[in-house]
Parts: sequence; C-alpha cells; structure tokens
Amino acid sequence: MTDSIKKHLWADIVNAPALPGVYAWYYSPEITDYDLEQTISRLKECREADRSAAEALVRETLDNRVFRHFREDPYHAVIEGPLKPTYSGTLEHNFRVSGGLVQRIVDDPDRLRTIRNVLDMSAPMFASPLYMGMATELRTRLATHKSLIERYRRLHRQEAEPARNTDAGFAWQIAKRKIPPDRLIVFTCTTAADDKTAVDIENILNRIYYPILGRN
Repeated sequence: MTDSIKKHLWADIVNAPALPGVYAWYYSPEITDYDLEQTISRLKECREADRSAAEALVRETLDNRVFRHFREDPYHAVIEGPLKPTYSGTLEHNFRVSGGLVQRIVDDPDRLRTIRNVLDMSAPMFASPLYMGMATELRTRLATHKSLIERYRRLHRQEAEPARNTDAGFAWQIAKRKIPPDRLIVFTCTTAADDKTAVDIENILNRIYYPILGRN
C-alpha cells in the first residue's frame, strides 16, 4: 500500500520519507520581476523604431529564461544500408521559438506577465519530469542528489561528465544547464517495503513519462 504523494521544495528535502519509494524531480521556470519589467520596458521603447531588434529581444529572453534549460543534448546517429556507405555524426536539437508567439509578444509586451505567471505555476501539472528514480530510503537518496547538485555547481567544468542515467549524471546536467536549485521540486511516493515494488514502478514510469535529464 502506498502513501499519498508528497511535495518537497529544495530546502525541505531533509523531511522526505525515510521509506522505500519512487520520486520525480521537476523544474519550475522562472522569469524574475526584474527581467520581466526590463524586457517589457525595452520592447515598448524599441518595437516601433526597430521591430527586428524587438523580436530578437523576445527570442533571447525566452531562450535564456525558459527554453535553454530543456534543450536536448545532441544525438549520435548512424545511417547505413545494404551495399551503401555508412554515415555517422551528431544531430543537434534545432529549437525554434514560434514566430507567431514572438510577434504577439512584440505587439503586446504586457502579455509576458500572464506567460510568466502560468510558467511559475506550471510544474508539475503541465511539466515533464527532469528525472525519475527509486530508493530503498527516499530521504537518503534525495540527500545524495542534493549533495551532488551542489558539488557539480561548484566543480562541473573541472570534471568529466558522468553517465547520463546516474545520480551524478543528473546533477551534472542541472549544473551544466544552470538550473537554479531553489526552483527544483521533488515529489515522493512511498511503496511496499520489499525490494522490487519500487523498481517495477520506476521502470514503468520512466517508459511512459520520458524524463528529460535521465532515463533508466
């Protein structure tokens, strides 16, 4: 039998259940009050004189504050066929902001306020998980995640990138993408106290929800 799902903020991880279970990390995107007001003010000043500059500002703001945290790493691809040459290389995530979205924001910069407010409340209801896992003791496992994230935020450029499907790999990605830890949320759900229930649930959840920064 499982308990109800519980939400833990970054500062609250120490209070996670000391029980077996599954967990999921989420990131709540943030556009600060300062960035919001500065962007709206600059858009209103420049959109008539230089619309292309206003459009570039919208794209830059959305990319820096929202989209870059979720951009996929490159894929390594191989194309081959019978009696054909073999091609291999990397495929970059070609991410483009909708032109219609940019135009509407330039025309009405204040709509950024509504966008910011919805984004601020979007996790987890509208969000994909960053990482999902299981633990024989949730409190200890999540404390390990927190410690690794803090470590790689200090040192990630000085050490080789760990495997993506590990606790260290997840922490590395958080540091690499400069995701603010205080915007991370983790949800826990305890499970039966045996050695397979949480494993089975994690296996299923990873295959139907596709966490962005780590899949087992």
